Amino acid sequence: MIFILTGPVHSGKTTLLKKVVWELKRQKYKVDGFLSETVWRKEEIVGYDLFDLKKERSIPLIRRTGEEEWQKIGSYFFIPQSLAEAEKIILRGKEADILVVDEVGPLELSGRGFWPALKQVVFQPLTSYILVIRKNIIKDFLAMLGKSKVKIFDIKNKDIFTQLIEEIKIEKKGQRT
Repeated sequence: MIFILTGPVHSGKTTLLKKVVWELKRQKYKVDGFLSETVWRKEEIVGYDLFDLKKERSIPLIRRTGEEEWQKIGSYFFIPQSLAEAEKIILRGKEADILVVDEVGPLELSGRGFWPALKQVVFQPLTSYILVIRKNIIKDFLAMLGKSKVKIFDIKNKDIFTQLIEEIKIEKKGQRT
């Protein structure tokens, strides 16, 4: 099952995911993947760091400055070594109960970014996935997924935390029986 968390930029998706991950780990689920945490300098966003949920460490992922040959989306450059690390985390995640990828965006829709690694694991039925995807690209991303089972959760829903945890528990219980 693919659980999609959606909402506008800076609406609390990553903050919610931190709470969800903590709760799932507390309930003894094997959670892997990564969060994308905003990096601020003064009052300006300069990029995002990748927070590895298994190793519990951060590394720089994308920045406003970079090399011309680096993958780029909008005004951000993906640091190649960090992108390779994200791919390793995604591939390692097929051993988890739940793989978290924060976030899947326009770069992945074009077949770049995290997509080469994600497409190797996202169709495997033994792992559940929580993917953060902005609303404006959900339709196109669903087309890439084909007939995969998907449930969409909007950050605007006030009961989203409880609903997401309950849906994951129901899904994982169904896989074990």
